[in-house]
Amino acid sequence: MDTCQTGTIDITGCRVSLYPMKDQFANHILTSINETNTSAVWQQTDLFSTLYRGEPASVVDAAAALFINARDPQTHLVGEFTFSKGCPGDHAGDSYLNGQQATPNIVNNQNKGTFAVDCKYSFYAFGENNYMEEIAAIVALADEYGLHPQSAHYVTLLSGSASQLFQYFEAALAYAHKHLSHYVLEATISVNSPSKAVPDHV
Repeated sequence: MDTCQTGTIDITGCRVSLYPMKDQFANHILTSINETNTSAVWQQTDLFSTLYRGEPASVVDAAAALFINARDPQTHLVGEFTFSKGCPGDHAGDSYLNGQQATPNIVNNQNKGTFAVDCKYSFYAFGENNYMEEIAAIVALADEYGLHPQSAHYVTLLSGSASQLFQYFEAALAYAHKHLSHYVLEATISVNSPSKAVPDHV
């Protein structure tokens, strides 16, 4: 079922690209895709990424599971995420919308998402005169989830568990879905980076 809201397509989407720094990386990515429950979203995997489209909570749930399922304690893993809703160039279709905001991966994400991650992200509110206020509201939410937001050039830095981070993304998108007609959240998430062991001055 597809719906429209105030003249824009009421579909949230996310493109996820995974980069496991290991041999046999393709099988690693495909295993994670297959382990992710996509019963509450529309899914497509192409040359560059896996796309989920549907309701905000369901899309975050699937994107979180894809990353969490791909985590290996011995592997440096990076995930690139682009969440978006309300793009004027979007169109109806290729989505799963039933009003339930279903999160079929939530138990898996909570149980397996206890590992530490680092994240840089940027939030964009389009067509809003008070866009800086909306961005500030989104960033302030990160404090409520214990993610210690820190400003850096062009991004905000976050650190915490994977479960905390994606719970925050769900809250951020819920806020954006309610207050904004068009937004984009871009995030890069890293786990097990060897750079964490390198002194800052190197």
